[in-house]
Amino acid sequence: MQNESTSAEAAAKTGTIKSAEIVTIGTEMLLGDLVDTNTAWLSSYLAPLGVAIYRHTTVGDNRQRIIAAILEAASRADLVITTGGLGPTSDDLTNECLALAAGREMVEREEAREHVDEMFRRFGRTPTPSNYKQALFPEGAELIPNPLGTAMGALMEIEGALVATFPGVPSEMKVMFEETLAPLVKERTDGAIVSRILHFTGIGESAIAEQVQDLLDASDPTVAPLASQGKVKLRITARAATPDEAEAKIEPVAEEILRRLGDYYFGVDSETIESALARLLEEKGATLALAESCTGGLLAKRLTDMAGSSAYFKEGLVTYSNDSKERLLGVPHDLLVEHGAVSEPVAKAMAEGARKLSDSDYALSVTGVAGPGGGTEEKPVGLVYVGLADGGETTVEKLNLSAWGRSREAIRERTANRAFDLLRRHLADGAAS
Repeated sequence: MQNESTSAEAAAKTGTIKSAEIVTIGTEMLLGDLVDTNTAWLSSYLAPLGVAIYRHTTVGDNRQRIIAAILEAASRADLVITTGGLGPTSDDLTNECLALAAGREMVEREEAREHVDEMFRRFGRTPTPSNYKQALFPEGAELIPNPLGTAMGALMEIEGALVATFPGVPSEMKVMFEETLAPLVKERTDGAIVSRILHFTGIGESAIAEQVQDLLDASDPTVAPLASQGKVKLRITARAATPDEAEAKIEPVAEEILRRLGDYYFGVDSETIESALARLLEEKGATLALAESCTGGLLAKRLTDMAGSSAYFKEGLVTYSNDSKERLLGVPHDLLVEHGAVSEPVAKAMAEGARKLSDSDYALSVTGVAGPGGGTEEKPVGLVYVGLADGGETTVEKLNLSAWGRSREAIRERTANRAFDLLRRHLADGAAS
């Protein structure tokens, strides 16, 4: 049995934390009933502190597998963080498994029991005997306060690694981590890992890789491509003694990438195509309207998901049927009969109709076959037309996404990305691309 002198509180004062592993606990994640967002958040928080993330592991509610996951992670990393499995039910096993992994007994902690009572008083409820399971911890563990819920966490050392347990509820985990573990990690790290993400569109991942292959092969800073739905990211990562020094290592690499790929660049870090477009619209004091068919309001949703979009977005129309295209946008009936709804002339008329109806500076239109059915040999699934009206010459771009074998969702997302980028380039360059 280990005594208090070997508790995590004492261990926290020694040893540099350079690496970490995150163990997510819960059968519901293995079954796909719940999506793990905690791991991504923790990784993005730890990396700037100089902690390299070695591995992410998800394990179900099984004693032997949880114990094995904790011990394996502790054998490789300086810091092990677990999320989930701290509830009051029989399948909440994390702290029990932590005790077994460390060869310690479970003991009731009076402060944890009082915390359960206090939280239930706040909730206006009375705890049941099973709720007091959350007062049991491995002997010698330091408790991690939970200001939002009943489940406190545990902090202790195993195999020379610091192990911290957190509840699976994201809001609880985040505040507990920020208030307790993050300051401790900052004290025990000796550097910083900084990443900058550059965003590109209109060029494929392989084409980007060909143009920056020498940079992809470098080791410090590292450059890694990440592709998704018509967009490509280049993540530049550097490690240094301080964040400023890491940024200084990143800067010349970023400048060289933009020198080679600047025509396709639209933003950095958290910027999206729609936020880049929004910035340009606001800078120019311009307004936008939308006329959507196959995207079913996706463009409008992505714009209005951003706060302040009312400054530039006037209105959006989902004209899914031919009748609505005629009645709301003024698309001539003869155009629909002669060319069909999925055609260049109809996309042009939709954009012009939306701009006129809304009295906006610009209008984007989208019409196409998103699938999985509805395609023909002449107009296959993935055929999309995007229109841009600015009061002068209306531009229509034809997209053929069918060759990519994309799903309905992917076709709609790629269409939205291309529509936003069409207007973004128009605003940035003074002419439609």
